[in-house]
Amino acid sequence: MKKRILSLFLAAVMLTSALSGCGKSSEQPAKEDDKQTSVTADTKTSNDDTATDAKAQAADEIPKSDVVKGETNGQTYPLSDEKITLTYWYPNAGSIGTLADYNDSEFFQWLEEKTNIHIEFIVPAAGEESQSFNNLFISGDLPDIMYTQPMNFMYRDGMDAAINDGYIADIREHLDWAPNYVSWLNSIDTAKQDVLTDSGKMYGFWSFWDNMEGGYADQGLSIRKDFLDKVNMDVPTTYDEWETVLTAFKDQLGIEAPFYTSKYGIDHGEFMAGFGIAPRFYQVNGTVKFGPMEDAYKDYLTLLNDWYKKGLLDPDFATRQSSGVAADNDMILNDKIGALVDWGTRMTDAYISRGATNPDFYAVAAPQPKKSASDPDPAWRDVANNNRDIQAVCLTVNANSPHLEEAIRWVDSFYAKDVYLNANYGIDSEKDTVWYEAEDGHRIGIYDFRYSNPDGLDSATVAAKYWAKNPPIRCEAAQIEQMPADRAASYAVWSKYAPTNYIPVTVTMTSEENLEYTQYFTDIDAYIQENEVKFINGERSLDEYDDYRNTLKSMGIDRCIAIKQASLDRYNNR
Repeated sequence: MKKRILSLFLAAVMLTSALSGCGKSSEQPAKEDDKQTSVTADTKTSNDDTATDAKAQAADEIPKSDVVKGETNGQTYPLSDEKITLTYWYPNAGSIGTLADYNDSEFFQWLEEKTNIHIEFIVPAAGEESQSFNNLFISGDLPDIMYTQPMNFMYRDGMDAAINDGYIADIREHLDWAPNYVSWLNSIDTAKQDVLTDSGKMYGFWSFWDNMEGGYADQGLSIRKDFLDKVNMDVPTTYDEWETVLTAFKDQLGIEAPFYTSKYGIDHGEFMAGFGIAPRFYQVNGTVKFGPMEDAYKDYLTLLNDWYKKGLLDPDFATRQSSGVAADNDMILNDKIGALVDWGTRMTDAYISRGATNPDFYAVAAPQPKKSASDPDPAWRDVANNNRDIQAVCLTVNANSPHLEEAIRWVDSFYAKDVYLNANYGIDSEKDTVWYEAEDGHRIGIYDFRYSNPDGLDSATVAAKYWAKNPPIRCEAAQIEQMPADRAASYAVWSKYAPTNYIPVTVTMTSEENLEYTQYFTDIDAYIQENEVKFINGERSLDEYDDYRNTLKSMGIDRCIAIKQASLDRYNNR
């Protein structure tokens, strides 16, 4: 499969080159930088020593699995002689389509029959996920299983504290119940560094990519190719070229928002990477930096302020509902946007099936801009969900569950090939309907079925009915291989940028550090978001940027950076 994916990407790069002639919800999704941390200077040495000792001890305690990853299944089914029910907190309300319940999914019905375990899904309303997660711990009424993300839903005092406080099971102590998971840990060189905490605990079941080493980019800069054709221009590669193109979109085509951003004006850093910075915390050769404190960040805001004055940005960006990688429907479907950060699944003509009024709608991926064509490629890419072999999703198990063993074994089943293939492509009985078998035996999803099926279901409902949303093992080829080649091309364009300066999502902090960090950074981030908007739209003069940075210092940003540095150092020493 590695060769297939490489070939697909190479073909996509060639296609995109032909097209390109110039070369987090109601709140902003919490970035990796907003959620991790730390040790004090006084405790760093002792914590490093403890982490090193714990890492060595934990590594010795992770057994070698008798299960052959991707070939055998280490569980015996059914998992329970009697039908039992497990509760599962599953914050994916936006991905259920028109289904009434995830149990209406063919996959989960199949899995229930296989395991003899019924799942009662607890799905918080879209936009209320964070509060719902916090309420679980406030009430103390935790479900058996929780779908957590270090970017969004994670125990306030840190991963170790959730175990120490008796909420979450330390999976390391129950690996004999998780043979399939262990087989994956044994097969990935960097897995132990990412799945263990600094003290050697195992917070839960982390999610992995199948044959997608190094992660990949499923989002990035998107620009309307049909608009470019109308103004007789190519895909821009430098900031100057971008300004020329956006100006043409505004002046010649009357586009309302030549460049569209989220309501915070910054997005995930894809567009600022050419300045050598990132939206919040990042690293350069192991040294933690904080974007807004850098001179280059002021330079970038100066560019956006200039573009705002010239009408090249959405004039109402601060009042839009979008808080991340997704545009307001009225804007994107009615030719009001020229370029934005978007998902690979929405490239080329995808928005036509979503209701775009222009039958010529066609978007292509754009490379991250540089100041000069001769500059090296940016070293920043947001890999919150696509870091090395690991996804930023961790399934945790309630330490006090009356069905602890069954819950662990149920989650472990997802790491067996027969289960994760059905989760990614559709169940066995749907062969030649939602998937087909290639000549070499691997499955390929039938792309047309998602958008044209006998029941007339919309694509979101088809996905929810036949597949599992972000299962613990994801076969991204299930999505990429079934796409038209021109749409798949976007992944290759965005994936060329190595996330060298990204801080791994599994960097962790101690309970004390997390408490101190949160006390500082909650207010700091709110202050930054407020002022970034003001610097962009001119409500605050950029001449006041030094005063702004001094305020950040007074609010404790230097301490936050030090905490981040200590946590990264510990991670690197695991």
